[in-house]
Amino acid sequence: MKTPTSANELNRRKQIENSLGIGIFEWNIETGDFWWSAKLREILDVKETTEQPTLQTLIGFIHPEDQNVLHASLEKLTDDHCQLRLATQVLTSTGRPVPVMVHANYDADTHLVCGYIQDQTQEYAERASLIDTLSKYRGVMESAGDAIVLISQNGAILEGNAKAAELFEVAEDDIPRLSVDNIHAPEDLETMMGHYQGMLWGQNSQVESTIIGQSGRRTIVEITGRPVKIASEEMIVVIFHDVTLQYQAQNALKRSEKRYRSLVDEAREGIMLLDSESRILAVNPKICETLQHKRHELLGKLFCDIADFDLEVSPVDILSNSPHRQSIHMEGNLQSIEGALHPTGFNVARFEEQGQTQFIVTAYDLTDVRLGEEDRLQLQKQLFQAQKQELMGQLAGSLAHDFNNLLSPIILVSEALIEDAEENEYYKKNLQHIFQAAQRARRLVARILDYTRPEDSEFIALNLREEIAETLELLRSSVPHTITIKENYSDKKFPCMADPDQIHQIVMNVGTNAAQAIGERNGHIDFSLSCFPIDEDSDYINRFEIPEGTYAKLCVTDTGPGIDEAYLNEIFDPFFTTKSQTDGSGLGLSVVERIVRNHGGFVTAQNIDKGGACLSIYLPLMGDCE
Repeated sequence: MKTPTSANELNRRKQIENSLGIGIFEWNIETGDFWWSAKLREILDVKETTEQPTLQTLIGFIHPEDQNVLHASLEKLTDDHCQLRLATQVLTSTGRPVPVMVHANYDADTHLVCGYIQDQTQEYAERASLIDTLSKYRGVMESAGDAIVLISQNGAILEGNAKAAELFEVAEDDIPRLSVDNIHAPEDLETMMGHYQGMLWGQNSQVESTIIGQSGRRTIVEITGRPVKIASEEMIVVIFHDVTLQYQAQNALKRSEKRYRSLVDEAREGIMLLDSESRILAVNPKICETLQHKRHELLGKLFCDIADFDLEVSPVDILSNSPHRQSIHMEGNLQSIEGALHPTGFNVARFEEQGQTQFIVTAYDLTDVRLGEEDRLQLQKQLFQAQKQELMGQLAGSLAHDFNNLLSPIILVSEALIEDAEENEYYKKNLQHIFQAAQRARRLVARILDYTRPEDSEFIALNLREEIAETLELLRSSVPHTITIKENYSDKKFPCMADPDQIHQIVMNVGTNAAQAIGERNGHIDFSLSCFPIDEDSDYINRFEIPEGTYAKLCVTDTGPGIDEAYLNEIFDPFFTTKSQTDGSGLGLSVVERIVRNHGGFVTAQNIDKGGACLSIYLPLMGDCE
C-alpha cells in the first residue's frame, strides 16, 4: 500500500511523531490496505524492507497476552465507532519489551482506522522513580528504627518520627518548633549547614556529628539525607543513626582485632584474605617472607599471580563454581615475581562478610614433603608393577576389552568387504589377510602387557557431553547392526576434570558389556546424561565416601536379560564374570569402577522392571551444568 498522504502531510506528521514520540498507522477495513510510518518502524526496531506490512504484522509485535484484547478492541472500534486506548507492551524484532500506549479512531466515511503507538519507556521510568521516592519516604517515617526528620531549605524541622523526638529529648508534637540551630553545637553549625545544603543538591554525603538534646544529652550520630519535592517545595529527608553503641563495639573490635592480628602475624603458615574476584586484601608476614616482597606490593594482586597449580583452575575457581562446597584443599606452588616456585599446600575456605563472598587461604610449606615425593612415587610405581605382574598368570587366558573394542570394527568391516569382493580374487585375498591378522591379534595377550604398564593419567578440564558423544560414534561401528545406540541428553555443558582417554575407555567398556548382554537379539542401548546434585543429607556421601556437590549422572540401559540379583554386589570385582573364559575376562566393569573412583565418583547397577539392566556412573563436575 502506498503512503496515503502528500509529502507536506508526511513532513507535518513526522514532526508531530518526533515531538510526541509516537508512530502512526492507518488501516482501510474495506480494502485491507495497511500503512505505518518510519517512526513506528523505529519503535518496533524493524528494518525497512520491500515487503508490504499488514495489520497482522503490527499485531504480531504486541505482547502475546494482549493480542486477543487488541483484536477485540479493533472489532468494537469499527462496530461502535468508539475510541481505542490500550496500555500494553510490544516485543521488538530483537525481543526487547517496550511499554507502549496504543490509540486509534475509526472514520466511517473513509473506512479508515487511524491510530498511533506511543513509546512509554520514559513515562514508566519517571512513574517508578516517583513511586519509589514516596514509598521510601512514608515507609521510613512510619517504621524506621532511626531518627528521621523533614527539613526545609531554611533549616526548619517540619516533622519527625518518635525516634527523632527521643533523640532531641522533646515531645513528638514539639519537633516542628525546632531547627538545626537547636540540635547542633554552635561550633559545628556552620559545617553542618554546608552538609545540609549539599544534601539538598543531591550529594550523597555522609557525616558524623554530635546531637545535643534539649536536656543537654550528647549523642554521636551518623547523618545522611536526600532531597524530596513535596507540594513543589524542595526539602530534605534526614536520617540520624545513633552510633554510640557502634563506637563502643568498634573499640572492643579494635582490641580483639589487635589480639587476632598478633596471632596471624606470628603464625608459621602463610595466611591471605581474598575478595570474590580473587584479589588479595590482606597477607601475613609469612607470605611476604616466602615471596620476598613487602606487604603493599602484594595487596591488590590476583591470587593466580602468586599461586601456580598443575590444573588449569585454582581452588578459588572451584569453590566459586561449587555453591554447596565451603572449603577445599589443593597442592601447588607459591610463585614469586622472579619466577621462583615454593611447593605449598593450600587450604581455601569461603565465608560471607557483610553480604560479600570472601576467601581465607592458609598456605603451608611442602618443600620437605616434595623432596621425598619422587622416591615415594617411584616406590609406588614399583609396587603397582609388582602387583600387576602377579596378576599376569591369571590374565594370560583372558581377552582384553579395550583391545577387542579396537579390533571389532576392523573384523566387522573386513567381513562385510569380503562378501562384497566375491568376484575380485585379488581384493578378496588381501581382505582375508586383514581378517586373519585381526583374528590372530585378538588372541594375543597384549592386554596383559597393557595392564602391567605403569599408568599416567592426565586430568584436564573438558565437556563430558562432547567426550561421550565422540566415543559413541566409535561404539556404533563396533556393535552388531541388530543393536541400536540411543542418546538422551541436553545441549548443556558438563564441565569436568577428567582424563579423556579414560572417559573413552569407560564408555567403550560399558557399551561393549551391554552389547554382549543383548547378544545376537535385536535390542538397543540407551545413554542418558544429566546433572545430579548430592547434598549433605544424601546416603551416597557415607556409602561411597564422596563430598557433596554437583555430579554428572551417565545412565547406560540395555535390553538384555538383566543381572542375576545374586551377582549385583559382585559385578565390579576383578575377574568376576558369568561368561565363558573365551567370551570375557571379567575385567571390563572392574576397570570402569576403578577409573570412576580415581575421578572422585562412583558406580551403581540395578535391574529395570521391563527387563535389562541400568548402570549409573557418577562423576563430579566443576560447578553446575551450563
